Amino acid sequence: MRQIIFTVASWIMLSGMVTACSSQNHEPESATRHGSEPAVTELAPIDGESFDSGVQEPAEAGFALMQSEQLGSLRLGLSADEVLQALGKPDEKSERNVWAADGAEHQEWRYVAQGMVLGMIAEDSDNRQQIDAISISVPCRFRTTRDIGIGSSRGEVLEAYRKEIAQSSGDSAVGISDDTVIAGSVYGGVVFTIKDNKVSGIFIGAGAE
Repeated sequence: MRQIIFTVASWIMLSGMVTACSSQNHEPESATRHGSEPAVTELAPIDGESFDSGVQEPAEAGFALMQSEQLGSLRLGLSADEVLQALGKPDEKSERNVWAADGAEHQEWRYVAQGMVLGMIAEDSDNRQQIDAISISVPCRFRTTRDIGIGSSRGEVLEAYRKEIAQSSGDSAVGISDDTVIAGSVYGGVVFTIKDNKVSGIFIGAGAE
C-alpha cells in the first residue's frame, strides 16, 4: 500500500478550528488525504430516479478530474509564486519532509482564517514547489468548476459528479458513504466530506499513493 498523504481526522479537526472567512476573494483552506477507505454503500436516488453513474474506469476518470478541477483560482500544479501572489503568505507551514514513497519533498501551507490547506510538493532539482493537493472547509467560499462548495447538498454533489462516482464495492479505490462522496478514487479525484447532508469539506488530490 502506498504512503497515505493526509488523514480524515486532521481534516475534521481543522474544519472545527477554522472560524472566520475574510471574503470570496480569499482562498479556502484545509487539505486532507484519507488514511482509510470509506465504506461503500448504495447511492441515493436523484430526483426520484435510480442513480447510475456509468463509470467504467473510476481511477482513470478520477485522475483526469483531479488534474482539471479547481477551487476558485486554485488548481493542482500552481507554482508557489503563483500561490503567494493570489493568497499571500500562509498562516502556518509544516516542516518539509521527503517521502520514501515518491522521493519528493512535501509541505503543508495552512491558510487557517480562510479555511484552506495546500499540499505543496517539490520534485525537481531546483526544489521548486507547486500545489499537489487542495483541501477546504468552513469558512471558505470557493466553489468547484461544477458549482459545488461548502454548504452544497449531497444530492447536488451526486448530480454534478455522477459520471465520476462509481458504485461498485469491488473497486477498492472508490465509493460513497453517509459522510463521504468520492468522485474518481482515493488515488486521484475529488473527495467531498458530508455532514448533515451538506458538504463540509472538499479535497482535490490523491488520498493515497
